[in-house]
Amino acid sequence: MDKVVFYDGDCGLCQRSVRALVSLDSKKELLFAPLNGETYKTEVGRESDMSTVVFLSHGQLFYKSDAVIEIGRRLGGVKSLLLLLKLIPRFIRDTVYNIIARNRKKVSCIILPRDQRFLK
Repeated sequence: MDKVVFYDGDCGLCQRSVRALVSLDSKKELLFAPLNGETYKTEVGRESDMSTVVFLSHGQLFYKSDAVIEIGRRLGGVKSLLLLLKLIPRFIRDTVYNIIARNRKKVSCIILPRDQRFLK
């Protein structure tokens, strides 16, 4: 399995982010699965911190801000400008990420569309 975005399926901000990725992924290369789902347990084989995004690409795992940057790189085009975030040290990027993650549940939930790219 290649290019899987693992996210908190109970988080409104996470669902909105995934919905944006679905529309940005014109080649339909990304797959999506919740962090507490069967796919994550099978592919990663351990429990996850539900406050982070995990991106599995070519057998390599990316977490937090690194995952966001790598997803942008894989989508290509203007989205690959997220690579510029690598100029900022990871501890600063992840600090900002953690602040957003701590407050993510305050965003209202939405229901994602049914799509074959959503795994269990």
